[in-house]
Amino acid sequence: MGPKKVLVNTTTSPKILSQIDLIKRATKGDENANKEVIKRLSSYMNKPEERKEGQPHE
Repeated sequence: MGPKKVLVNTTTSPKILSQIDLIKRATKGDENANKEVIKRLSSYMNKPEERKEGQPHE
């Protein structure tokens, strides 16, 4: 058998937690959250030149 795996405690940034919450609310039918998700995705897809370095691209 190989070496034993060790669990490491990690924390999730508040920005990611808020995005997860927004997506959960949108999938449950919250119209405001749904509009916000669409707005963010649209701005991400339409402005690739304004992305910060290190973010994924098409």
